[in-house]
Amino acid sequence: MNFYRRFEKTFVLLLNVFILCFMMTASAAENTTPAASTEVKPSPATSQQISPPPVISPSGKPSSNAIGCILPLSGKYADWGNKALNAIELSAGISNKENKPPWEVIVEDSQGSPEKTKAAVATLAENKNVLAIIALTETAEAMDVAREANKRKVPIIMITSKEGVTAAGEYVFQHFLTPTQQIKALVNYVTDNLNCAIFSILYPQDEYGEEMFKIFRKEITGTGGKVEKAISYSIKQTDFAGEIGKLTGTAAKSPSKSRTNKDDEQEIVPVDFEALFIPDSYMRVKMIASQLDFYNVKGFVLLGTSLWNSPNLLKNGSEYLEDAIFADSFFKDGSYPETFNFVDSYNTVYKRYPENIEALAFDTAGMIFTVMENENVKTRRTLITRLTNIGVYNGATGSMYFDADRVSQKMPFILRVKNGKLEQVK
Repeated sequence: MNFYRRFEKTFVLLLNVFILCFMMTASAAENTTPAASTEVKPSPATSQQISPPPVISPSGKPSSNAIGCILPLSGKYADWGNKALNAIELSAGISNKENKPPWEVIVEDSQGSPEKTKAAVATLAENKNVLAIIALTETAEAMDVAREANKRKVPIIMITSKEGVTAAGEYVFQHFLTPTQQIKALVNYVTDNLNCAIFSILYPQDEYGEEMFKIFRKEITGTGGKVEKAISYSIKQTDFAGEIGKLTGTAAKSPSKSRTNKDDEQEIVPVDFEALFIPDSYMRVKMIASQLDFYNVKGFVLLGTSLWNSPNLLKNGSEYLEDAIFADSFFKDGSYPETFNFVDSYNTVYKRYPENIEALAFDTAGMIFTVMENENVKTRRTLITRLTNIGVYNGATGSMYFDADRVSQKMPFILRVKNGKLEQVK
């Protein structure tokens, strides 16, 4: 019996290694980013340099019913750009062919190019005379795009995770669940609801992992908690025995005949923390979770980020993630009526379920259209004032408002894996 139990666990571990390697290879070959993340990573620089036109006065007054959209409709991130456009058109009523929509949506294809994105800002602001712009941008180019919009005095709401982007000026707004907001909500939940006070962190050696590690440690310290251990690993790893050994303080050992209890189960390896934070993709998290189980390292809560939120998270090996918790800006099965209505409408029109990017784009457009419905909003300056004071807006991604820095303040969805499914706990 012991032999078969050990063989079964070894087989599952090797199977997960194979699956992760296969998925990572396929992902690289397709040149795409994880579907769960709304973070657009930098694309390679292009040889064609496009200089935006000089700052000039608009050729006419901004149209009170027109907004501009800058989206990557072609190129590396075309899938995201076109999904965002679908959501914006749904919000504007353009998807309904039977009725004439009250709004005009003028779209510029950024092609995922920083230069073309900046040029699109100039075109929409000076030639198309839109009242406001929605822009889906990469973090690397976000600040330049924000400065361009502020220079041309056109309100822009940026869908980007880049922290501090609104510092470019008063015309710049940001609608996104920032890393700080995400981690703060996660930490508050596990400390208040699960009474966790001692944490460890296992994070990848890349820009995202380093940033999330720093934010998490700062938030834990701020709540009076303690980070017991913080261990990094290479993004190319598939074997985490060494890191698991560092977490436990002893070398990770395979199950052995000599260490079984009366129930014929391997003894659990004790740890000195109550929760383990892993800010990485769902693929690698599944691999780490299965190896933790293989070495019988248990007795704590797994915590993650929005990168976990993928339809593939709970396929093959979800038992290793039971009771794991993470935060995100959208959950298609969320309990809010606005979420349900959006998901139902989107699925009816496009015959598929929306993801984070669609929900963020839908709410971004919805906020602008809500402000534009006021007949007194005829100028960009008036729109800024109204948008700043929009108050609490209830959308598909929950309730939000713009703070004094024009950054949306959102209450993330706190999600938990329960019985092999995701559920909203807050």
